[in-house]
Amino acid sequence: MSKYFEIERSKNGLRAGKLVLDNFQLATPLLVHSGRVNHYLLPKQVWETNTRALYYDPVIFAEELGKKQLSDLPNLRQLFAWKGALFTTSGAEEIARLAKPRGYKANGVNFRLPNEGQLISLSPKEALQLQEHLGANISEQLYRAVDYYAPVDDLTAGVELTNRWAINADNSLFPVTGGGLKELHRKSLASLEGQFGYRITQIEQIDTIMEVKRNLSTVIKMLPSESLRVTKVKANLEQVIAALSAGIDVIYSDVAVHEAVMGNVLVADGKRLNFDHAHFANDWGPIDQNCGCPVCTSHYSRAFLHYLAKTDSSQYLNLILEHNLFWLNQFIIKFRSQIN
Repeated sequence: MSKYFEIERSKNGLRAGKLVLDNFQLATPLLVHSGRVNHYLLPKQVWETNTRALYYDPVIFAEELGKKQLSDLPNLRQLFAWKGALFTTSGAEEIARLAKPRGYKANGVNFRLPNEGQLISLSPKEALQLQEHLGANISEQLYRAVDYYAPVDDLTAGVELTNRWAINADNSLFPVTGGGLKELHRKSLASLEGQFGYRITQIEQIDTIMEVKRNLSTVIKMLPSESLRVTKVKANLEQVIAALSAGIDVIYSDVAVHEAVMGNVLVADGKRLNFDHAHFANDWGPIDQNCGCPVCTSHYSRAFLHYLAKTDSSQYLNLILEHNLFWLNQFIIKFRSQIN
């Protein structure tokens, strides 16, 4: 089956569509959760929260497994027996932390993994091949990651090298860089036209919601209307909402895990509950009377969650993560239904 993106309806700059990837059809807007969910839940549990897509960073994945070479990484789909869609980043942001400035070359980048691995020379083509090996349905082209607030000269150098690395590759996302500077965005987009999709980078580095909205709005106006729009935001609901409101089609975010690790449970209107608080000790209701998640429908009470929180049980994080994943997926579905 061919891979394609199709806009089905739009309203005031927002759009609802479908993303067809091999055997998967995903409705957009779509929130793609971090593969970190597999640290805490079985893939079957993740699936039961209506999660249909996960994203991974191959360099972080290699660090977690203690690999010395990226080529030693296993296929993600086989490893986790995951039957949903897989998105991958190029690892560019983590590589920027590991590579020395002189490691960036016209034909790729040289860096070492922190576990004293051999020197890795990664070309743009090899970055895409690596993601294909991992089982990605949607991959991302390699780019030179620079901090959003870096000096103009550094941002310019990042755009120029990223453009030099650009590849005409089907079904991969082209990275749009340039910090918050419109002229650099234009320069970033000048190298290729008519791409399947674009990843607007650096958004998760931005300090304020207002600047997130401004930057996304500026870049989106420059993108081909028929192409897929993708970005990665900070692990907070406010940035997710800002990206949705800007008209982004696919959002990568670790918000579900982040909130669960903090002990927070997402409920109506994006409010957060933390069952460590004493007033939940005798609360026998579910997290949310109207929630259809595996936790709420299993009749686990707030009092029980309080008990797990107070006894530092690992089950507390697992259960509230299940709820958070389901809640976020339902939130996206409701948002999409309003685009008509």
